[in-house]
Amino acid sequence: MDFGGDTGLWQRKIAESLEGSARRMAIFEALAIETGQSILDLGCGGGHLVREIALATGDNGRVVGLDASAEQLKAAVELCADLPAVELIEGDATDLPFEDGTFDGLASIQMLEYITEVNRALDEARRVLKRGGKAAFISVLWEHWRFHGADPSLNDRMHHIWRAHCSHQMLPLEMPRKLLASGFNGIVRKPIAFFNGTMHENAFARWAAKIVAAFAVGKGVEEEDALLWLNQLSTANKEGRFGFVSVPVVTTAIAD
Repeated sequence: MDFGGDTGLWQRKIAESLEGSARRMAIFEALAIETGQSILDLGCGGGHLVREIALATGDNGRVVGLDASAEQLKAAVELCADLPAVELIEGDATDLPFEDGTFDGLASIQMLEYITEVNRALDEARRVLKRGGKAAFISVLWEHWRFHGADPSLNDRMHHIWRAHCSHQMLPLEMPRKLLASGFNGIVRKPIAFFNGTMHENAFARWAAKIVAAFAVGKGVEEEDALLWLNQLSTANKEGRFGFVSVPVVTTAIAD
């Protein structure tokens, strides 16, 4: 999935939303970040987590954000311009440009499900972590990610098309086995499910709906049908019958 253009902007709006902030807090709690540590953020997007980690690790720490999108990295550079300990790199999570045992901790928010070779990415994550280093991954149970309030037939169609946006629909179910195989232990999963009952400017659902509609048009849905779906959600919101549910899962592990 391409996170450039409007999609990249909407993704950054999601990161700035209340739910986006909650995801970053979950990462902080999982990693127990301390001053002076070295932390890698895989799939750093617009740099929101990188910035917050860098403020915690301080000038003596090292925070590296890696992303495959040059446009997202440009936004991250602007956001983190005042933080000298931050490095931002365009790269591939399955071939990390770092020495073995480089980092104290590693974070990744909703990046792994977009990679075909998840096992290789986890192998690389383990390789660049120091022994005993902590990793925290957030991935989504996409079969439970759903908007409510639009016409059922059109709504089902939009969600069915949306399935093609990533390679792995239910990755949290597979993470313990994959992490053990890559050399991690101490694996714990924690759901951070949330519900939006409105589509206000600071709600995850508002911006996610735009991404879904644009993706569907790119997959051949008529633009008028995508706009109809958005309008139906908007009407449901005004009438008090809108809903959106997501079940992200934080999986934490320790490098063996």
